[in-house]
Amino acid sequence: MAILGGGRKALFAGVWVGVLAVCARGLADPLDGNAGNLPAATRPKLGLVLEGGGALGLAHIGVIQWLEEHRIPVSYVAGTSMGGLVGGLYATGRSPQEVLQLVDGINWDQVLRGVTPFNKLSYRRKEDAYQYPNQLEFGLRKGLRFPEGFNSGQEVSFILDNVALPYSEIETFDDLPIPFACVGTDLAMDKKHVFRSGSLAVAMRSTMSLPGIFSPVRDGDHLYADGGLVDNLPVDVAKEMGAEITLAVHLQVKPLNLKEPLSAFGVLGQSISTVVAVTELRGIEQADLVVSVPLDKYTSTDYKDSVAIIKAGYEAAQSKATMLSTLSVDEATWEEYLARRNSRRRIAPIPRFVQVEGTDKRSASGIEKAFASAVGKPVNSADVQSKLLDIQGDGRYSTLTYEMVRKGDEQGLEITTLEKPYAPPTVRPLIVIDGSEYNNVLFSIGARITFLDVGSYGAEWRNDVIFGTQYGITSEYYRPIHPGGRFFVAPFLSATSNEFNAYTSGGDLAALYRQKQAGGGFDFGYEFGRTSELRIGYQTSYYSYTLEVGEKEIEPQVSGRQGFSRIKYQLLRVDDPVIPTTGQLLNFRTQYFDANAIGYTNFTLTQGGFTDFIKLNELNSLYISPGGGTTYGNNAVGVPVFSLGGPLSFPAYGTNEILTNQYSILTLGYLRQLKELPPLLGNKLYFQGRFDVGSYETAEGGTRVPGDVSGALVVSTIFGPVVIGGSVGDSGHHRFYFGIGRVF
Repeated sequence: MAILGGGRKALFAGVWVGVLAVCARGLADPLDGNAGNLPAATRPKLGLVLEGGGALGLAHIGVIQWLEEHRIPVSYVAGTSMGGLVGGLYATGRSPQEVLQLVDGINWDQVLRGVTPFNKLSYRRKEDAYQYPNQLEFGLRKGLRFPEGFNSGQEVSFILDNVALPYSEIETFDDLPIPFACVGTDLAMDKKHVFRSGSLAVAMRSTMSLPGIFSPVRDGDHLYADGGLVDNLPVDVAKEMGAEITLAVHLQVKPLNLKEPLSAFGVLGQSISTVVAVTELRGIEQADLVVSVPLDKYTSTDYKDSVAIIKAGYEAAQSKATMLSTLSVDEATWEEYLARRNSRRRIAPIPRFVQVEGTDKRSASGIEKAFASAVGKPVNSADVQSKLLDIQGDGRYSTLTYEMVRKGDEQGLEITTLEKPYAPPTVRPLIVIDGSEYNNVLFSIGARITFLDVGSYGAEWRNDVIFGTQYGITSEYYRPIHPGGRFFVAPFLSATSNEFNAYTSGGDLAALYRQKQAGGGFDFGYEFGRTSELRIGYQTSYYSYTLEVGEKEIEPQVSGRQGFSRIKYQLLRVDDPVIPTTGQLLNFRTQYFDANAIGYTNFTLTQGGFTDFIKLNELNSLYISPGGGTTYGNNAVGVPVFSLGGPLSFPAYGTNEILTNQYSILTLGYLRQLKELPPLLGNKLYFQGRFDVGSYETAEGGTRVPGDVSGALVVSTIFGPVVIGGSVGDSGHHRFYFGIGRVF
């Protein structure tokens, strides 16, 4: 066996540890030479072997494009990780142009971020994402448990299910237009697994399930992760398939710089990289031909550079033209090869039934009902995926996949659900930091713990706990009147204690007050689909507002029973729960008090706010936000009921610096996207500019007209939105502020 190649060979491991990418490393290639022309009497069967490497694996498309342009037939394809994805797409009979078109249509940031689109969440899951604005979630099923990866792999599943659907019933991958195999790591059996039969979608999902990033793939008694851990360049697999000559595509990246310091994660990552490098070296040594693609300018996450990476693959193949041209065939033979390959392509059959696996009968029945319209029609993958996202938006399932199955003489669509292995109950953590008053930074941590199907299908027991500057617990039992219906009842109990800053008329911090409430209530409500909710109910509690720190009583101290009837409406129709760029938010409440802490009763308050986000282009958005509140002229209500000031309203003022019974506010804002974060760290970095103007009634009965201008950097991280900014306002108010928590 002769190994033909040239240039510097590099070893790459596209494996992530925790939230950091593993750095690529290099190795010199000792194998150079020229083996001359291959025998022309009989065309040897060529096995194309594609290495894993994240975004770098897109270079394989360029290599394949060059092979096709020069009439080089491929008899077998073997790949690992991204090499398995590109190889699998090619093996289904797609031309390089079709592969490129499919890859170009993938939103890689969305795929790697793995977050269900906000518009697909059910209303209650929208509330969770809006009120707890981060990407963290874990569970308490059988103790404290975390997800198996930062990403469930749902978006990847959609891509692969679409690709594999026409081939759901093939007996082996040898029945594909080009016989195919890929490599996974069986974590349950502690060994390498070569996929050559079974579900094509499962095989491709498994080979690219990067440890710590994508959740491993469960299939019976097996648990599959990325194959790069055991065989990142599977030349041996191609030979086992029957390849007489193997062509390995190696991804050459920047070597380790020993002068640059490594973090603990970096050392751990490099250790795993070395393990993967050993498997790549073995593959290079076994290959007959090697095309090494120089990719030292890129990393395994540079999907945005796909055009350049694909071009690098094409040029690397071109640099080996003399060697590779020995495999070229004449035009007639090439056309015969293409005709034979295309004749093996399949289209998905029309489903005659829908069945659901992996969940309880009631849930399965609901899913089957949602897909009833798919029976008797060609499968529309976009429609199927939209329906599956609607189902995933309820928060029950980690992933949902689909494929064709056979029952007797009929073929149908099978939906397979995978419930979250760590939940319910589901836990969404919360971090709140308010640094608008640098002498008294407010800090709290908390969580929302949600139990599903408590007492009835669709019922939820939601518990909010928080500790720090704020502390308390709120527990609500939400129950649809009819399972799956929109009318609901929601009794609740609550005990909270919040710290309030009290300011002098000049804006200086003068005292700290403590607001305490303990009580409960009952709501009757209606959900308007996935976007809004209306509630009517009654709430009563013991209320106290007392001076905690300070010598002077800035505001009255009150205590006693408080009781009111209320109507509350909330609209959440935006594209993102943290930093929206299009859509609307609306909050409205009106309350009639029949009991009040200082004895004044029979008064009504109303408060509302509306924000409309207008997207100008991909990077720029405007928003307008009018709002206000009133007690309809009743001022003898104890502590003023509305509070303004801080990052959400009049940032030049301290948080809750403005206490009033009547106010109006108008905010005009601008958002400019500055940078996109790596998917494992968060979402995007924005500049936020805003102008706030309004009026409010003072304690003396007069009216003030505050206004301020502010600018801030806002970054949406996996832990929540981080804000750093400054504001200048009226009457000498100016403030630097920072925080973690809601932005809108």
